[in-house]
Amino acid sequence: MRSSGLVLFVCAGLLLSGGAILGGATAFSLLRMSYYFWTTDLGAELGASILFVAGAFLCLPSCWLATLVPYHPKSISITATLMLLVTTSTILLSCGMSAITGLSKAARDPATVNASMLRAMAHETFDPAVRSAFAAMQIELKCCGVQSYADWYQHRRELPASCCGRLLNGKNGEQCITPQQTVGCLRPVLSELRMFINSGCVLASAIILVTVVTLFTAAYTLVSGTLERNESRSLKLAQPLRIACLHSPLPTFGNQEQTTNVAPQI
Repeated sequence: MRSSGLVLFVCAGLLLSGGAILGGATAFSLLRMSYYFWTTDLGAELGASILFVAGAFLCLPSCWLATLVPYHPKSISITATLMLLVTTSTILLSCGMSAITGLSKAARDPATVNASMLRAMAHETFDPAVRSAFAAMQIELKCCGVQSYADWYQHRRELPASCCGRLLNGKNGEQCITPQQTVGCLRPVLSELRMFINSGCVLASAIILVTVVTLFTAAYTLVSGTLERNESRSLKLAQPLRIACLHSPLPTFGNQEQTTNVAPQI
């Protein structure tokens, strides 16, 4: 029991740190890369990453319960709740890793991402969401266009203001004629997607390993606690049998003489 308690304490620390890092990093990355939902056709694949956030946040109550189980090894409810949370977290993280494979396939095929970004660029003039998404992407990644800034001339006469490092044109109607960045956004987008996929998969795999160890340790604690409780009950029931023997006192020698000398009364 002591060894299982030590393992649970170590797993609790790993679940707390790993869950906080994975959940926070994934949520921050999804918010920061929200323009990918509009500039590419990867919205469904990126949306599946929310499973990482859900599975990582379930690690926080699992960490708290893992610290309580060593102090209450015979509590079935606490151990069973810990096993349920850990199992649910493992399933969510596994589903997130399987869903993110579609994103990895798209990252390995630049032609697909290139075609989706060009299709989105065609809607930039009349779709405000696509316009703001391209502006945020070009300013943050310091790029212009898809392959190069010349891609914009297929859909508009002038370059957007984000190619010159600003969100809007100047106060005097200044247009962006010479872009600050001549490189396209395709390569930075692919590299950022690969970094997001690799970091998320590594952290999720590590947390899945910790959750599996926690699950087996909790199951061992539950079984051993049940066996110890049954043994204590059997010891309480198996008490030694005590037999009381009741008998009359034996007559002494003086008592016998008195009985013999007593004459019958008429």
